[in-house]
Amino acid sequence: MIGASTSYYGYHGESIENKVKKLIDIFTRCEMRPYIQIGAGKNNTKYNELVNILNNYRDENDVIYTIHQSIWLPSDDFYINIASSDEQVRKNSINCIEKNIEFAKDIGVENISFHGGYATNILSQKQEFAPLDSQDSISYEEAYNNSIDSLNRLIDIADGDVKLSIENFNFRPERRYLFSRVEDFDKIPDEIGVIMNIGHLYYTKMKLKQDDYITVMIKTLADKVNEVHINDNDGSEDLHKLVGKGDIPIKEILLQIKEKINLPHLIIEAHKKRHNYSDEDLMNNILELREIARN
Repeated sequence: MIGASTSYYGYHGESIENKVKKLIDIFTRCEMRPYIQIGAGKNNTKYNELVNILNNYRDENDVIYTIHQSIWLPSDDFYINIASSDEQVRKNSINCIEKNIEFAKDIGVENISFHGGYATNILSQKQEFAPLDSQDSISYEEAYNNSIDSLNRLIDIADGDVKLSIENFNFRPERRYLFSRVEDFDKIPDEIGVIMNIGHLYYTKMKLKQDDYITVMIKTLADKVNEVHINDNDGSEDLHKLVGKGDIPIKEILLQIKEKINLPHLIIEAHKKRHNYSDEDLMNNILELREIARN
């Protein structure tokens, strides 16, 4: 299936339910079943009220939901980091995802994905879509140990009720990102899957100057991939453009994935405000991606 993320409308601003309603309307215009990822963002609606609204949308429009990161944050400036050595940051991060697991059960979600963490204790973001600022760095060994411990705790919390996946990151040592190289994924528990971000794959290939990077990543991780994030860039930055607006050979990458497994659900994760897109642009992109995936 082809899906789209609420992050198209930004992380802040209007309510989650309004973003979901806009995406439902776009999929309806495409004459396609709505597949909507509730992405990272700020939520201002009471829990039970939001659950009721989203369940009504689901029942009325046959919506399939999935969840990425969390809208359940302890403060507006908090950034999830399950690899932190700061006990409170890590506890809060796990609690955010635990709330996601509860949320998933209440709105009928099968897949939850999130970031595997950063080799730093504290993260901040000065403005929406700006690079993450790492503070109080820790060693990669310590960060990976923290992340794996957190993942095992989340496996216990989920208890098999939902699938948990971490995202392949950009290779950004200056920002202390984890899980960007093939060998990084040797560390994750068997019960944890992957949400494969094609934009991150291409950026990292260009950053490492490793021509076979994407092929090797797909070969290594294919059996773990539960969902795919689709966005485009020019290789210089993680731009989150719509399909075909950058240099990524998206069709060829999808064909490589299809050679290994049945094509997972594809979720467009682009940024409207960042690139001055319209809802019409997203609608056309959903239809374009559907044709690419069919071939």
